[in-house]
Amino acid sequence: MKKISALLLAVVMAFGMAGCSDSGSSDSDNESSAAAVQTESSAADSSEDATVTTTTTTTAPAVTESSQAEVADTSTADENKPASVDSNDIAASAIEPSETSEENLAPIGQWIKTTRYCATDKIYHTIYTRITKVVSKSEDADYVNKAIELNNSVGSDFSKIDESELKIPDDCELCVMEYEVYVPEDFPSNEWGIISPDVNYSASNKGGGGIPSADGASTYIGMGGTTELLTQKKNEYFVGNTYKYVNLFLMVKGYKDYKFTFSSYPEGTTSDSSDDAVTAYISAE
Repeated sequence: MKKISALLLAVVMAFGMAGCSDSGSSDSDNESSAAAVQTESSAADSSEDATVTTTTTTTAPAVTESSQAEVADTSTADENKPASVDSNDIAASAIEPSETSEENLAPIGQWIKTTRYCATDKIYHTIYTRITKVVSKSEDADYVNKAIELNNSVGSDFSKIDESELKIPDDCELCVMEYEVYVPEDFPSNEWGIISPDVNYSASNKGGGGIPSADGASTYIGMGGTTELLTQKKNEYFVGNTYKYVNLFLMVKGYKDYKFTFSSYPEGTTSDSSDDAVTAYISAE
């Protein structure tokens, strides 16, 4: 069975959420994360807590994705309705993942043609996605706080986030990114609809390597894994609609030299295919 390998999410936070999944694709496999911090000096001292250490990698509590990918505005759950779209405009303006690269990042707002595993026929079919917003807490604390509050109001106790219990380094902060997914009407479906068409976005340093700390003395390895924020208690997904998702991630305060990526298989890929995954690269600003 073809599956995309689970990413190591490096969000230095101590909350867990149950993963949204389907049986044929790691696009929705449960994902866990470990946050690691490593300095660039050569002394041999180490620490037993979650602080930066010299030549020593330390891990923080794991983070997993939430139990549902939802449609929503971050204001109230009553407003969580699929958006109406012009499918012809989306298809005409969308670009292929192969048209993006480390040196040619797609801008925020650009539709990208990708695929999602279909549980109905067990084949990857075309969907479209775009990032619409990226906000750090220092830029808009009220917006980030309301996104977390909404998640806590509609989720189970297990999925709630208590920021006071998160082990966030002093030079890092919580950020929120929003993205949309349009599911074409010819995407195979059942009477009950389709599984959540969420996309596995993650943030990473431009050019590779870890995210440098604010003082440049250390590097956060793998920072940028995203965690789904719930926006309503229950949601159904049907073809022909655009769905909005809200993700939470950690980033060094003021750092902008990073990008978002996601990977998917070519359209028509099955569990018996030998196609390689294709990665799309998107600007974070």
